[in-house]
Amino acid sequence: MQVSVENTGGLERKLTIQVPGDEIQQKVIGKLKELSKQVRIKGFRPGRVPMSVVKQRYGQQARQEIINDAMQGSIQQAIVDEKLRPAGMPRLDAPPKDLDSGDIEFEVTIEVYPEIDTIEAAALDIEQPEAEVTDADVEEMLKTLREQRRTWDEVERAAEEGDQVILDFAAEGEEGRVPEEGYKRMSSIIGNSGFDELDKLLTGLEAGAEKKKKLEFPEGFREASLAGKKAKSEIKVVKVSEPNLPEVDEEFIQAFGVEDGTLDSLKEEIRGNLQRELKQATTNLLKTRLVSELVKAVPELDVPQAVVREEAASMAAQILSSQGQEPEQEMVLQLAEQFTGQAEERVRAGLLLGELAQQNEIRVDGAKVREAIDTVASTYEQPAEVVQLYYSNQRLLQQVESSVLEEQVVDWVLEHAKVTPKVMSFQDVIAEATSSSA
Repeated sequence: MQVSVENTGGLERKLTIQVPGDEIQQKVIGKLKELSKQVRIKGFRPGRVPMSVVKQRYGQQARQEIINDAMQGSIQQAIVDEKLRPAGMPRLDAPPKDLDSGDIEFEVTIEVYPEIDTIEAAALDIEQPEAEVTDADVEEMLKTLREQRRTWDEVERAAEEGDQVILDFAAEGEEGRVPEEGYKRMSSIIGNSGFDELDKLLTGLEAGAEKKKKLEFPEGFREASLAGKKAKSEIKVVKVSEPNLPEVDEEFIQAFGVEDGTLDSLKEEIRGNLQRELKQATTNLLKTRLVSELVKAVPELDVPQAVVREEAASMAAQILSSQGQEPEQEMVLQLAEQFTGQAEERVRAGLLLGELAQQNEIRVDGAKVREAIDTVASTYEQPAEVVQLYYSNQRLLQQVESSVLEEQVVDWVLEHAKVTPKVMSFQDVIAEATSSSA
């Protein structure tokens, strides 16, 4: 077998491979001999079919199968011999050619992982967020829990901050009218809708009021054809309601799994949940800042597009699944285009953190993996079954191992890099961690 490797730009490599023709021919003859013992052809006894007949009937098929097998084996051998690190499946550029010499020649293109020079952790300068859960944070979460279980009482007055407004809505945009006919009923909580222009329009209106105005719709608006665009809008206020928050009594507290029904126990439960959330957010924020510094240290890092496409598809599939939709391939590929930029950043982060782990011989800690799985399992009614699921599902286990390894790398970097503490509030850590992962 002869192999030549050509750098065609970036991370792409073109492999030109020649497989000796006599090697192919010998394997074809061997396969036909095996077939002659197995095939049944009218007029011949089993196992006594002449080779000429077998060759005539099955020769081309046998040769193609042998060539396909030889190509697969040759590609794998070439990858090993040339010390390549493939980042995706090889792509056959054209059908294999029969050379005058009798040899078979074919070309494949493959993307490889980039070579990364040694990363000096001591040269990294990282801000480490420091925060704690305060009594005020606990009270704010208690307020949120009450708001989640609030009811609405209809009022006969103008809508104001915090009120829920039921309205009939229509808009004429660049892509046509939404809905095509009539009106679409929707609700909006003034001050908490994420649609500031609509909130301003609704404030001061009573049930029965009608308004027409050109509105600029937010990027995340539920109607995709209107998101981020201006459109002539019509609204009809159907009902105005004010919130009715539940009392923090024994019944309310026990609804959150606090058996003794006391406020102190509920606050203790809330504090524990917030502390776990803070720990995760701090880790995510540290990782974001670490990756940012790593990118500065390795500014010209090529990212394998095959891996980016795979990551974008995975993100799209997760979104569809979370929405209760079956992640069909066509739908996944369409949605994946929206996540290409985010996927590329994730892949870049994974490459840099993985390289740090490899260069410094950081290995995943099995005890930490079990701790992470136990933490997830504790949120379910049957934690033992969840633990078993993770250890029996290779994909799920690898996801946890990858996450744990990244946390270990972050911890290792913090021990070796220049770290500057930055005091932050709980809310600021959560907000920054959320925005950086969006």
